[in-house]
Amino acid sequence: MLPSAPVSQNLSELSYEYIREKLASGEYPPGKQLVNRTLAEEIGVSVIPVREAINRLSSEGLVDHVPGAGAYVRKTSRQDLNNIYVLRDALESCAASEAAQYITEDQLEELQFILDRAGETAKQICDSPKGYSTKRQLERWMDDEQQFHELLIEASRNPLLAKVIKDNRAIAMVFAAQRYDPRLLTAEVARETCKSKAELLKALRDRDPKRARQLMSDQIQRGRKTVMDFLNQQGRERI
Repeated sequence: MLPSAPVSQNLSELSYEYIREKLASGEYPPGKQLVNRTLAEEIGVSVIPVREAINRLSSEGLVDHVPGAGAYVRKTSRQDLNNIYVLRDALESCAASEAAQYITEDQLEELQFILDRAGETAKQICDSPKGYSTKRQLERWMDDEQQFHELLIEASRNPLLAKVIKDNRAIAMVFAAQRYDPRLLTAEVARETCKSKAELLKALRDRDPKRARQLMSDQIQRGRKTVMDFLNQQGRERI
């Protein structure tokens, strides 16, 4: 029988998962200070495992240590985002190709449900005179977007590929990074995204790996262009 992990290690992992989830969901926005004692009280642990978790997140590039000031959620730069989109294209396009071979009917139905829900949000945005989403609509849209991609990765039935994507927390941060400005999600972007996902879903139903791979790649590259163009228009280096 293998020895159980030390309690301190378990608490460190618990703290890491807690903070990581808050980062990925956008609850801890870029620039937010991570205060050890406050986090320890939230999680219900001592300061030591929180410190270890923050050090781990720092090594992954998700947290910045500012000498004399503390730890802060890293602000994602244009170059960071560009690099992440390149990585996502390589990994998730492969996952889509694999999913076309192995996806189940239940998973196809769930993807359709997510797409239908996103379509309702898109319609609300298109009906709005301002032409872009509200904060609430953006949150709902990004939740659906993330669920769609996570389910597609699961459907690939490739544990190694799923692990690489899960372990690279920078990939999740591309979703979190887009939650802070509703102007990113315009009516046109919402319409095109729903149309593209419908085409991808058809390729999955048709068991067409090559088409699924190309459609996923096209989707990710459109997302990349949307974000980069937005940052350029705003004259911003970070999001």
